[in-house]
Amino acid sequence: MTDSTTAQTSLHVIVVGAGAAGISAARSLQDTGCRVTILEARDRIGGRVQTAYDLAPHPVELGAEYIHGANVVTWDMVRQFNLTTVSDVTKDDFHIYFGDRIHSGDEKSRIPSFHLVDTYEDIAIDWVEQGRPDASVHDVVTKWAELNNADLSPDLQRLVNSRVSVREGGDWARLGVHGMYEQNDNPGGNFRIKEGYTALLEQAVAGLNVTLNTPVQSILWSQDGVQIHSTTGQIFAADRALVTLPLGVLQAQDVRFTPSLPPEKQAAINGLGAGHVDKIAMRFRERFWPQDMAGVLTTLQSQIWWRPGWRRDDEAPLLMAIIGGDAALHFESLGADAVPEALDHLSAMFGENACKHFEAGRFISWGTDRWSKTGYSYGLVKGAGLRDQLAQPVDDILFFAGEATHVTHSGTVHGAIESGARAAHEILKPEKLKADI
Repeated sequence: MTDSTTAQTSLHVIVVGAGAAGISAARSLQDTGCRVTILEARDRIGGRVQTAYDLAPHPVELGAEYIHGANVVTWDMVRQFNLTTVSDVTKDDFHIYFGDRIHSGDEKSRIPSFHLVDTYEDIAIDWVEQGRPDASVHDVVTKWAELNNADLSPDLQRLVNSRVSVREGGDWARLGVHGMYEQNDNPGGNFRIKEGYTALLEQAVAGLNVTLNTPVQSILWSQDGVQIHSTTGQIFAADRALVTLPLGVLQAQDVRFTPSLPPEKQAAINGLGAGHVDKIAMRFRERFWPQDMAGVLTTLQSQIWWRPGWRRDDEAPLLMAIIGGDAALHFESLGADAVPEALDHLSAMFGENACKHFEAGRFISWGTDRWSKTGYSYGLVKGAGLRDQLAQPVDDILFFAGEATHVTHSGTVHGAIESGARAAHEILKPEKLKADI
Protein backbone atom coordinates (compact mmCIF):
# COMPACT_ATOMS: atom_id res chain seq x y z
CA MET A 1 0.00 0.00 0.00
CA THR A 2 1.17 3.53 -0.79
CA ASP A 3 0.23 6.65 1.12
CA SER A 4 -2.28 8.57 -1.02
CA THR A 5 -1.02 11.97 0.16
CA THR A 6 2.50 11.13 -1.00
CA ALA A 7 1.20 10.01 -4.39
CA GLN A 8 -0.76 13.20 -4.85
CA THR A 9 2.04 15.45 -3.63
CA SER A 10 4.36 14.01 -6.29
CA LEU A 11 1.95 14.97 -9.08
CA HIS A 12 2.77 18.08 -11.11
CA VAL A 13 -0.12 19.66 -13.03
CA ILE A 14 0.06 22.56 -15.47
CA VAL A 15 -3.14 24.57 -15.69
CA VAL A 16 -3.51 26.51 -18.94
CA GLY A 17 -5.41 29.70 -18.15
CA ALA A 18 -5.83 31.83 -15.01
CA GLY A 19 -9.54 32.48 -15.33
CA ALA A 20 -12.18 31.37 -12.85
CA ALA A 21 -11.97 27.71 -13.94
CA GLY A 22 -8.17 27.57 -13.86
CA ILE A 23 -7.90 29.26 -10.47
CA SER A 24 -10.61 27.02 -9.00
CA ALA A 25 -8.88 23.87 -10.25
CA ALA A 26 -5.42 25.02 -9.20
CA ARG A 27 -6.65 25.85 -5.70
CA SER A 28 -8.27 22.41 -5.31
CA LEU A 29 -5.18 20.63 -6.62
CA GLN A 30 -2.69 22.58 -4.52
CA ASP A 31 -4.78 22.21 -1.37
CA THR A 32 -4.69 18.46 -1.93
CA GLY A 33 -0.90 18.45 -2.19
CA CYS A 34 -0.21 18.64 -5.92
CA ARG A 35 2.43 20.87 -7.41
CA VAL A 36 0.61 23.29 -9.71
CA THR A 37 1.80 25.78 -12.31
CA ILE A 38 -0.68 28.12 -14.01
CA LEU A 39 0.28 29.53 -17.40
CA GLU A 40 -1.61 32.66 -18.44
CA ALA A 41 -1.34 34.45 -21.79
CA ARG A 42 -2.55 37.82 -20.48
CA ASP A 43 -0.70 40.25 -18.24
CA ARG A 44 -3.40 39.73 -15.60
CA ILE A 45 -5.46 36.97 -14.06
CA GLY A 46 -9.21 36.63 -14.50
CA GLY A 47 -9.75 35.77 -18.16
CA ARG A 48 -13.21 37.04 -19.06
CA VAL A 49 -13.55 38.49 -15.57
CA GLN A 50 -12.19 42.04 -15.68
CA THR A 51 -13.18 44.89 -13.39
CA ALA A 52 -12.42 48.53 -14.23
CA TYR A 53 -11.64 50.78 -11.27
CA ASP A 54 -10.98 53.93 -13.32
CA LEU A 55 -14.39 54.59 -14.90
CA ALA A 56 -16.37 55.50 -11.79
CA PRO A 57 -16.10 55.78 -8.01
CA HIS A 58 -17.43 52.21 -7.93
CA PRO A 59 -16.10 49.15 -9.77
CA VAL A 60 -17.44 48.54 -13.29
CA GLU A 61 -17.47 45.05 -14.77
CA LEU A 62 -16.06 44.91 -18.29
CA GLY A 63 -16.58 41.15 -18.45
CA ALA A 64 -18.61 38.86 -16.22
CA GLU A 65 -21.07 41.00 -14.26
CA TYR A 66 -23.22 38.97 -11.92
CA ILE A 67 -23.53 36.21 -9.40
CA HIS A 68 -26.51 34.41 -10.92
CA GLY A 69 -28.64 32.97 -8.13
CA ALA A 70 -28.78 33.03 -4.35
CA ASN A 71 -27.17 29.63 -3.68
CA VAL A 72 -24.39 29.12 -6.23
CA VAL A 73 -20.80 28.20 -5.32
CA THR A 74 -19.56 31.78 -5.81
CA TRP A 75 -21.20 32.72 -2.52
CA ASP A 76 -18.78 30.45 -0.65
CA MET A 77 -15.93 32.61 -1.93
CA VAL A 78 -17.78 35.86 -1.23
CA ARG A 79 -18.16 34.80 2.40
CA GLN A 80 -14.63 33.41 2.64
CA PHE A 81 -13.10 36.68 1.43
CA ASN A 82 -15.49 38.96 3.36
CA LEU A 83 -16.83 40.62 0.22
CA THR A 84 -20.17 42.39 -0.07
CA THR A 85 -22.86 42.36 -2.74
CA VAL A 86 -25.74 44.43 -4.06
CA SER A 87 -28.88 42.92 -5.59
CA ASP A 88 -29.70 43.76 -9.19
CA VAL A 89 -32.80 44.83 -11.03
CA THR A 90 -36.21 43.26 -11.14
CA LYS A 91 -38.30 43.12 -14.31
CA ASP A 92 -40.28 46.13 -13.05
CA ASP A 93 -37.08 48.22 -12.98
CA PHE A 94 -36.44 47.60 -16.69
CA HIS A 95 -37.85 49.80 -19.42
CA ILE A 96 -38.44 48.84 -23.05
CA TYR A 97 -37.50 50.76 -26.20
CA PHE A 98 -40.06 49.64 -28.76
CA GLY A 99 -41.83 51.46 -31.58
CA ASP A 100 -39.43 54.41 -31.34
CA ARG A 101 -40.23 55.26 -27.75
CA ILE A 102 -39.57 54.19 -24.18
CA HIS A 103 -42.18 52.06 -22.39
CA SER A 104 -42.24 51.53 -18.63
CA GLY A 105 -44.52 50.06 -15.99
CA ASP A 106 -47.88 48.85 -17.28
CA GLU A 107 -47.08 50.22 -20.74
CA LYS A 108 -44.81 47.22 -21.37
CA SER A 109 -47.65 44.74 -20.98
CA ARG A 110 -49.64 46.58 -23.64
CA ILE A 111 -47.03 45.82 -26.31
CA PRO A 112 -48.61 43.09 -28.50
CA SER A 113 -47.25 39.63 -27.52
CA PHE A 114 -44.68 41.24 -25.18
CA HIS A 115 -44.94 38.18 -22.91
CA LEU A 116 -42.76 36.29 -25.43
CA VAL A 117 -39.75 38.24 -24.14
CA ASP A 118 -40.12 36.33 -20.87
CA THR A 119 -41.82 33.12 -22.03
CA TYR A 120 -39.64 32.07 -24.98
CA GLU A 121 -37.79 29.70 -22.66
CA ASP A 122 -40.99 28.08 -21.40
CA ILE A 123 -42.12 27.59 -24.99
CA ALA A 124 -38.78 25.95 -25.83
CA ILE A 125 -38.94 23.70 -22.76
CA ASP A 126 -42.45 22.60 -23.64
CA TRP A 127 -41.28 21.77 -27.17
CA VAL A 128 -38.48 19.54 -25.87
CA GLU A 129 -40.64 17.84 -23.24
CA GLN A 130 -43.14 16.93 -25.94
CA GLY A 131 -40.36 14.91 -27.54
CA ARG A 132 -40.01 17.09 -30.62
CA PRO A 133 -36.76 17.24 -32.64
CA ASP A 134 -34.15 19.88 -32.03
CA ALA A 135 -34.77 23.23 -33.71
CA SER A 136 -33.77 26.85 -33.26
CA VAL A 137 -35.46 29.01 -30.66
CA HIS A 138 -36.59 31.26 -33.51
CA ASP A 139 -38.35 28.44 -35.33
CA VAL A 140 -39.98 27.08 -32.18
CA VAL A 141 -41.28 30.48 -31.03
CA THR A 142 -42.44 31.35 -34.55
CA LYS A 143 -44.34 28.06 -34.76
CA TRP A 144 -45.92 28.72 -31.37
CA ALA A 145 -46.96 32.23 -32.48
CA GLU A 146 -48.59 30.82 -35.61
CA LEU A 147 -50.56 28.24 -33.63
CA ASN A 148 -51.63 30.79 -31.00
CA ASN A 149 -52.34 33.73 -33.32
CA ALA A 150 -49.70 35.83 -31.57
CA ASP A 151 -48.53 39.06 -33.18
CA LEU A 152 -44.85 38.37 -33.84
CA SER A 153 -44.01 41.68 -35.50
CA PRO A 154 -40.48 42.46 -36.77
CA ASP A 155 -39.95 44.85 -33.82
CA LEU A 156 -41.05 42.21 -31.32
CA GLN A 157 -38.75 39.66 -32.96
CA ARG A 158 -35.85 42.08 -32.52
CA LEU A 159 -36.84 42.59 -28.88
CA VAL A 160 -36.98 38.86 -28.15
CA ASN A 161 -33.71 38.26 -29.98
CA SER A 162 -32.01 41.03 -27.98
CA ARG A 163 -32.98 39.22 -24.79
CA VAL A 164 -32.06 35.77 -26.13
CA SER A 165 -28.69 36.61 -27.67
CA VAL A 166 -27.44 38.45 -24.59
CA ARG A 167 -28.76 35.95 -22.08
CA GLU A 168 -27.87 32.77 -23.99
CA GLY A 169 -24.85 33.95 -26.01
CA GLY A 170 -26.13 33.44 -29.55
CA ASP A 171 -28.88 34.65 -31.85
CA TRP A 172 -32.18 32.84 -31.53
CA ALA A 173 -31.92 31.67 -35.15
CA ARG A 174 -28.89 29.51 -34.20
CA LEU A 175 -29.61 28.67 -30.57
CA GLY A 176 -30.84 25.07 -30.25
CA VAL A 177 -33.73 24.34 -27.89
CA HIS A 178 -32.30 20.97 -26.83
CA GLY A 179 -29.00 22.53 -25.81
CA MET A 180 -30.83 25.31 -23.99
CA TYR A 181 -32.95 22.68 -22.22
CA GLU A 182 -29.77 21.29 -20.62
CA GLN A 183 -29.25 24.57 -18.76
CA ASN A 184 -30.61 25.19 -15.26
CA ASP A 185 -31.69 28.54 -13.87
CA ASN A 186 -30.66 29.48 -10.36
CA PRO A 187 -33.46 31.14 -8.38
CA GLY A 188 -32.91 34.10 -6.12
CA GLY A 189 -31.97 36.90 -8.50
CA ASN A 190 -28.69 38.42 -9.67
CA PHE A 191 -26.06 40.17 -7.56
CA ARG A 192 -23.01 42.32 -8.17
CA ILE A 193 -19.91 42.11 -5.99
CA LYS A 194 -19.43 45.61 -4.58
CA GLU A 195 -15.65 45.30 -4.56
CA GLY A 196 -15.65 43.92 -8.13
CA TYR A 197 -15.32 40.39 -9.51
CA THR A 198 -11.57 40.90 -9.94
CA ALA A 199 -11.25 41.37 -6.17
CA LEU A 200 -12.75 37.93 -5.64
CA LEU A 201 -10.38 36.18 -8.05
CA GLU A 202 -7.33 38.09 -6.79
CA GLN A 203 -7.97 36.69 -3.33
CA ALA A 204 -8.69 33.21 -4.71
CA VAL A 205 -5.38 33.13 -6.62
CA ALA A 206 -3.25 34.20 -3.63
CA GLY A 207 -0.49 31.67 -2.98
CA LEU A 208 -0.79 29.94 -6.35
CA ASN A 209 2.09 29.80 -8.84
CA VAL A 210 0.97 31.89 -11.83
CA THR A 211 3.19 32.77 -14.77
CA LEU A 212 1.70 35.69 -16.70
CA ASN A 213 2.49 36.84 -20.26
CA THR A 214 3.02 33.23 -21.31
CA PRO A 215 0.78 32.23 -24.22
CA VAL A 216 0.76 28.50 -24.85
CA GLN A 217 1.64 27.55 -28.42
CA SER A 218 1.58 23.76 -28.31
CA ILE A 219 0.86 20.88 -25.97
CA LEU A 220 2.71 17.61 -26.52
CA TRP A 221 1.20 14.75 -24.56
CA SER A 222 1.74 11.03 -24.00
CA GLN A 223 1.42 8.50 -21.21
CA ASP A 224 4.71 9.89 -19.88
CA GLY A 225 3.19 13.33 -19.27
CA VAL A 226 2.97 16.67 -21.04
CA GLN A 227 5.40 19.15 -22.52
CA ILE A 228 4.03 22.62 -23.08
CA HIS A 229 5.71 25.14 -25.38
CA SER A 230 4.97 28.84 -25.04
CA THR A 231 5.30 31.56 -27.66
CA THR A 232 8.02 33.06 -25.47
CA GLY A 233 10.23 30.02 -26.14
CA GLN A 234 9.82 28.50 -22.70
CA ILE A 235 9.12 24.79 -22.26
CA PHE A 236 7.20 23.44 -19.26
CA ALA A 237 6.95 19.76 -18.37
CA ALA A 238 4.44 18.13 -16.04
CA ASP A 239 2.53 14.92 -15.38
CA ARG A 240 -0.86 16.30 -16.42
CA ALA A 241 -2.31 19.32 -18.19
CA LEU A 242 -5.61 20.98 -17.43
CA VAL A 243 -6.81 23.06 -20.39
CA THR A 244 -9.21 25.91 -19.58
CA LEU A 245 -8.91 27.75 -22.91
CA PRO A 246 -12.10 29.53 -24.01
CA LEU A 247 -14.13 27.77 -26.70
CA GLY A 248 -13.28 30.47 -29.26
CA VAL A 249 -9.56 29.84 -28.83
CA LEU A 250 -10.03 26.07 -29.10
CA GLN A 251 -12.07 26.51 -32.28
CA ALA A 252 -9.38 28.74 -33.81
CA GLN A 253 -6.80 26.04 -33.01
CA ASP A 254 -4.45 28.67 -31.65
CA VAL A 255 -2.93 25.96 -29.46
CA ARG A 256 -1.63 22.87 -31.28
CA PHE A 257 -2.05 19.46 -29.65
CA THR A 258 0.42 16.67 -30.51
CA PRO A 259 -0.90 14.08 -31.06
CA SER A 260 -4.15 15.70 -32.21
CA LEU A 261 -7.18 15.62 -29.99
CA PRO A 262 -9.47 12.61 -30.54
CA PRO A 263 -12.20 13.10 -33.17
CA GLU A 264 -14.99 13.16 -30.57
CA LYS A 265 -13.23 15.94 -28.66
CA GLN A 266 -12.74 18.01 -31.79
CA ALA A 267 -16.36 17.39 -32.77
CA ALA A 268 -17.49 18.79 -29.43
CA ILE A 269 -15.29 21.87 -29.88
CA ASN A 270 -16.63 22.52 -33.37
CA GLY A 271 -20.26 21.66 -32.55
CA LEU A 272 -20.80 24.33 -29.88
CA GLY A 273 -21.34 28.03 -30.51
CA ALA A 274 -18.68 30.53 -29.44
CA GLY A 275 -20.93 33.48 -28.71
CA HIS A 276 -19.73 37.00 -29.42
CA VAL A 277 -20.97 38.96 -26.40
CA ASP A 278 -19.47 42.43 -26.04
CA LYS A 279 -19.93 45.53 -23.88
CA ILE A 280 -19.83 49.29 -24.27
CA ALA A 281 -19.21 51.36 -21.13
CA MET A 282 -20.29 55.03 -21.35
CA ARG A 283 -19.65 57.68 -18.69
CA PHE A 284 -21.52 61.00 -18.72
CA ARG A 285 -21.33 64.29 -16.86
CA GLU A 286 -24.89 63.91 -15.65
CA ARG A 287 -27.86 61.58 -15.91
CA PHE A 288 -30.27 62.19 -18.80
CA TRP A 289 -32.33 58.99 -18.46
CA PRO A 290 -35.28 58.34 -16.09
CA GLN A 291 -34.32 58.02 -12.45
CA ASP A 292 -36.44 54.87 -12.05
CA MET A 293 -34.88 53.16 -15.09
CA ALA A 294 -32.37 50.51 -14.04
CA GLY A 295 -32.00 49.31 -17.61
CA VAL A 296 -33.64 49.21 -21.01
CA LEU A 297 -34.22 46.35 -23.44
CA THR A 298 -34.22 47.66 -27.00
CA THR A 299 -34.98 46.82 -30.61
CA LEU A 300 -31.69 48.48 -31.57
CA GLN A 301 -28.41 46.70 -32.20
CA SER A 302 -27.08 47.94 -28.87
CA GLN A 303 -29.73 45.55 -27.48
CA ILE A 304 -29.61 45.99 -23.68
CA TRP A 305 -28.45 48.90 -21.52
CA TRP A 306 -28.14 48.96 -17.75
CA ARG A 307 -26.74 51.07 -14.93
CA PRO A 308 -23.63 49.42 -13.41
CA GLY A 309 -24.00 51.58 -10.28
CA TRP A 310 -27.66 50.70 -9.68
CA ARG A 311 -28.46 50.64 -5.94
CA ARG A 312 -25.02 51.98 -4.97
CA ASP A 313 -24.75 55.12 -2.86
CA ASP A 314 -21.81 56.30 -4.99
CA GLU A 315 -23.40 55.64 -8.39
CA ALA A 316 -21.80 57.53 -11.27
CA PRO A 317 -23.80 58.63 -14.36
CA LEU A 318 -22.72 55.61 -16.35
CA LEU A 319 -24.51 53.25 -18.74
CA MET A 320 -23.37 49.85 -19.99
CA ALA A 321 -24.57 48.19 -23.19
CA ILE A 322 -24.33 44.42 -23.47
CA ILE A 323 -24.58 43.08 -27.00
CA GLY A 324 -24.71 39.52 -28.33
CA GLY A 325 -24.90 37.53 -31.54
CA ASP A 326 -25.03 39.30 -34.90
CA ALA A 327 -25.40 42.67 -33.19
CA ALA A 328 -22.04 42.10 -31.50
CA LEU A 329 -20.50 41.23 -34.87
CA HIS A 330 -21.89 44.50 -36.22
CA PHE A 331 -20.26 46.58 -33.48
CA GLU A 332 -17.01 44.64 -33.83
CA SER A 333 -16.96 45.60 -37.51
CA LEU A 334 -17.25 49.29 -36.61
CA GLY A 335 -13.97 49.49 -34.72
CA ALA A 336 -13.46 53.07 -33.50
CA ASP A 337 -17.01 53.98 -34.60
CA ALA A 338 -18.62 51.61 -32.09
CA VAL A 339 -18.86 54.22 -29.33
CA PRO A 340 -20.25 57.00 -31.60
CA GLU A 341 -22.97 54.64 -32.90
CA ALA A 342 -23.88 53.68 -29.34
CA LEU A 343 -24.20 57.40 -28.51
CA ASP A 344 -26.57 57.78 -31.46
CA HIS A 345 -28.70 54.98 -30.05
CA LEU A 346 -28.93 56.67 -26.66
CA SER A 347 -29.88 59.96 -28.28
CA ALA A 348 -32.65 58.25 -30.25
CA MET A 349 -34.02 56.45 -27.21
CA PHE A 350 -34.09 59.36 -24.78
CA GLY A 351 -34.70 62.26 -27.17
CA GLU A 352 -31.61 63.99 -25.83
CA ASN A 353 -28.24 64.65 -27.47
CA ALA A 354 -26.12 62.16 -25.55
CA CYS A 355 -22.92 63.65 -26.98
CA LYS A 356 -23.27 66.87 -24.99
CA HIS A 357 -23.18 64.86 -21.74
CA PHE A 358 -20.53 62.38 -22.86
CA GLU A 359 -17.20 62.09 -21.00
CA ALA A 360 -15.66 58.72 -21.88
CA GLY A 361 -16.51 55.46 -23.59
CA ARG A 362 -14.97 52.04 -23.93
CA PHE A 363 -15.87 49.21 -26.31
CA ILE A 364 -14.95 45.83 -24.82
CA SER A 365 -14.90 43.32 -27.65
CA TRP A 366 -14.65 39.86 -26.15
CA GLY A 367 -15.52 38.30 -29.50
CA THR A 368 -12.32 39.66 -31.09
CA ASP A 369 -10.14 39.56 -27.97
CA ARG A 370 -7.01 37.61 -28.85
CA TRP A 371 -7.12 35.42 -25.76
CA SER A 372 -10.84 34.65 -25.60
CA LYS A 373 -12.43 35.03 -29.07
CA THR A 374 -15.80 34.61 -27.38
CA GLY A 375 -17.97 36.12 -24.69
CA TYR A 376 -19.46 32.79 -23.66
CA SER A 377 -20.58 29.60 -25.32
CA TYR A 378 -24.03 28.52 -26.43
CA GLY A 379 -25.64 25.37 -27.81
CA LEU A 380 -26.23 25.21 -31.54
CA VAL A 381 -29.04 23.15 -33.05
CA LYS A 382 -28.06 19.48 -32.58
CA GLY A 383 -25.47 20.56 -30.01
CA ALA A 384 -27.05 18.84 -26.99
CA GLY A 385 -24.64 16.53 -25.18
CA LEU A 386 -21.52 18.17 -26.58
CA ARG A 387 -20.62 20.01 -23.36
CA ASP A 388 -20.23 16.72 -21.53
CA GLN A 389 -18.18 15.43 -24.47
CA LEU A 390 -15.94 18.50 -24.32
CA ALA A 391 -15.39 18.01 -20.60
CA GLN A 392 -14.13 14.42 -20.86
CA PRO A 393 -10.43 13.74 -20.06
CA VAL A 394 -8.14 12.35 -22.74
CA ASP A 395 -6.22 9.28 -21.56
CA ASP A 396 -6.10 10.70 -18.01
CA ILE A 397 -3.37 13.06 -19.23
CA LEU A 398 -5.30 15.99 -20.70
CA PHE A 399 -8.20 17.44 -18.72
CA PHE A 400 -10.65 20.17 -19.66
CA ALA A 401 -12.54 22.85 -17.74
CA GLY A 402 -14.17 26.22 -18.37
CA GLU A 403 -17.71 27.52 -18.71
CA ALA A 404 -18.20 25.74 -22.06
CA THR A 405 -17.63 22.36 -20.37
CA HIS A 406 -20.38 22.83 -17.76
CA VAL A 407 -23.48 20.96 -18.87
CA THR A 408 -26.04 22.87 -16.80
CA HIS A 409 -24.44 26.25 -15.98
CA SER A 410 -22.46 27.31 -19.02
CA GLY A 411 -21.80 30.99 -19.59
CA THR A 412 -21.47 31.75 -15.87
CA VAL A 413 -18.64 32.30 -13.42
CA HIS A 414 -20.06 29.74 -11.01
CA GLY A 415 -20.21 27.25 -13.87
CA ALA A 416 -16.53 27.89 -14.59
CA ILE A 417 -15.65 27.53 -10.89
CA GLU A 418 -17.55 24.24 -10.64
CA SER A 419 -15.92 22.94 -13.82
CA GLY A 420 -12.48 23.61 -12.35
CA ALA A 421 -13.34 21.71 -9.18
CA ARG A 422 -14.74 18.85 -11.27
CA ALA A 423 -11.59 18.63 -13.39
CA ALA A 424 -9.38 18.69 -10.26
CA HIS A 425 -11.36 15.75 -8.90
CA GLU A 426 -10.88 13.87 -12.17
CA ILE A 427 -7.13 14.46 -12.03
CA LEU A 428 -6.85 13.27 -8.44
CA LYS A 429 -9.17 10.27 -8.69
CA PRO A 430 -6.83 8.04 -10.80
CA GLU A 431 -3.92 8.96 -8.54
CA LYS A 432 -5.85 7.95 -5.44
CA LEU A 433 -6.84 4.66 -7.03
CA LYS A 434 -3.15 3.96 -7.83
CA ALA A 435 -2.16 4.88 -4.30
CA ASP A 436 -4.71 2.51 -2.79
CA ILE A 437 -3.42 -0.51 -4.73
